[in-house]
Amino acid sequence: MTYLIITFTSISFYFILLNFNWVTNGIHKIMDILNPFILGIAMAYLFWRPLRCIERYLDKYVFRQKVAKHFIRVVGVIVLYLIVLLGLVSLFSFVLPQIIQSLDILYQKIPEFFKGFEASLNTLLLQNGIEGNAYQVISDFIGDISGMILQITGKVIPVLVDVSFKLTSVVLNTFLATVVSIYLLVDKERFFARNRKLMHAVLPGKIIEHIGLVMDIFDDTFGRYFVGQMTDALIVGSLCFVAMNLCGFEFSLLISVIVTCTNVIPYLGPFIGAVPGIFIILMTGGPVQALGFGIMIFILQQIDGNILVPKIIGDSIGVSGFWVLVAIMLGGGLFGFIGVLLGVPTLSVVFKLLKMYAENRLRKKDKPIETEAYIEKRT
Repeated sequence: MTYLIITFTSISFYFILLNFNWVTNGIHKIMDILNPFILGIAMAYLFWRPLRCIERYLDKYVFRQKVAKHFIRVVGVIVLYLIVLLGLVSLFSFVLPQIIQSLDILYQKIPEFFKGFEASLNTLLLQNGIEGNAYQVISDFIGDISGMILQITGKVIPVLVDVSFKLTSVVLNTFLATVVSIYLLVDKERFFARNRKLMHAVLPGKIIEHIGLVMDIFDDTFGRYFVGQMTDALIVGSLCFVAMNLCGFEFSLLISVIVTCTNVIPYLGPFIGAVPGIFIILMTGGPVQALGFGIMIFILQQIDGNILVPKIIGDSIGVSGFWVLVAIMLGGGLFGFIGVLLGVPTLSVVFKLLKMYAENRLRKKDKPIETEAYIEKRT
């Protein structure tokens, strides 16, 4: 059996190398077909913790008499998706129109800003005695940059129109993913019971125990990480919206949404979200307001990093800032935005598994497991 497995694996690997493009195209097609199911599994995983909170509330305050757990689960799923539907209705009826209006106003102001910036810089060059060919080269360069940016912004509308034609596919996939997530949430226990039954039928007990341990670490790390990051991002975005309105900044809703979305990325997210906000405030309010916005964002991120993140996320990541940056850059370079989101918790899981393995080996050798015991003390 071992020789047969080795031979089959070698032939399969050789076949993949010879037909690499064909295999990758086939994988892409399969992934496109499975997109609704993958999205549904992701939705079910993200909604599972809120569903448990809703179930506890229903069991304690609503259904005080004994009822079937399955009935509470069904009611909990209905309440959960009603809350999600209410949030989506609020988004499309209140938030989205204001964002579109802000983008339209911003789109109209961009040409004025760059024309004024070009004129001011040309005047500054003349005042400092830069004339002749040098002035012409710099002036042409500025004009080319301005024209290029205006062309890029002019192409945004056709892109949005192209995206609008793909909404039918997105809506269909989202509907199918929602159906899959509802099925998984309602029948979660039976679904996992079937998987455990299959594993007990084909795998030794020791391997099943190791798989269960790894899955528990994955679930705890990814679950706490994503729920914590999303909660933190919503709080930071709300604080940004309130602070911008109190300070009288324009485009408060648009910039707050940007800050909320980028704050999901640890460490780098706050800085990424501040850049477009500063640029927008610079175009609409001038350098003084842009500086004030930058100071406000800096204060907000200090509150987030020193107060909110330790309270909400805590030590669920268990990875230093250096390795977080490595995970973000490596994951983003290999898998794009999905890699940025999944890189940090994946690296955290790897570190936890390595830590468990190393500590078990050290215990067998009767050596200390504390890191401090291996710090060299030099005089």
